[in-house]
Amino acid sequence: MGERRSRFLGVAAISVVLAGLIVGCGSAEEASPGPGPTPALQPVRSAKIAFDDSESVFVMNPDGSGVTKIAPGTDPSFAPDGTTLVTGGGWISTVSVDGSGLRKLAEGGYTPVFSPDGTRIVFVRGGDLFVMNADGADLRKLGDLPAPTGPNQDSSRSPAYSPDGSKIVFCRGSAIWVMGADGADARPLLADKHFNSDPVFSPDGTTIVFASNRGGKNRSELYEIDAEGSAVRPLTDDWTVGPAFSPDGAKILYTLARSAPDSGAEIWVMNRDGSQPRRLTEPSQVAQHPSWGADPNS
Repeated sequence: MGERRSRFLGVAAISVVLAGLIVGCGSAEEASPGPGPTPALQPVRSAKIAFDDSESVFVMNPDGSGVTKIAPGTDPSFAPDGTTLVTGGGWISTVSVDGSGLRKLAEGGYTPVFSPDGTRIVFVRGGDLFVMNADGADLRKLGDLPAPTGPNQDSSRSPAYSPDGSKIVFCRGSAIWVMGADGADARPLLADKHFNSDPVFSPDGTTIVFASNRGGKNRSELYEIDAEGSAVRPLTDDWTVGPAFSPDGAKILYTLARSAPDSGAEIWVMNRDGSQPRRLTEPSQVAQHPSWGADPNS
């Protein structure tokens, strides 16, 4: 699986609520002041889910309603405050959740993600990890990784920060690795005969959810391990990839792949323990690589 691995993500659209105006009136006995300046109407945004269809980025409400295309690109991932997305594809770019302010930062790259404090972006280019400031400055290759130890062990992909920003988990070949956010102390976390991908830390930092073909069904399912790489537990029993946690850590988004004759990709959501899965996007919508943004108003 290369850096443009098969990704399935659902889209979401933005709901905009306009604040109403309140006009006060005095009593008949009191001098009534004239109306003051009319306050500007401000959009009120709530949490959104983003995804791509391999060409464009979409957003939607957490219940799957309001799907809206906002920008070209792939691999959307929210900034910590939920107002901005970073996207991959031909360019690493940032864009507001309403589609405004598209800004190209670096040419070429995939699976970009913000650091938890929003100051840095890590992404994949040419099988290596790169990091830069959130404005595109100070671009550099991240880490001096050990030489490959076996077939297909030299390509890095799918980076994700730990909640405290001190570590990055990623895949190298078929194994899951972890290293310091500065690229130091890289080491395998889960290296076995299976193909593992798409690792992501839980918001509380205690576990990592990932996709793997260890189920023996010639496909990938989602699994969970402790943050130190032990105690593998299955979460799904369908062809699933691309896990992403809700901001509060209570739920997990993922992509469910449909095989022929109903081939496609849908965004689903489940509880953190794998229970109560439900579909968010329509089967007619190709939806992959989901990301769940925080509520900017919280």
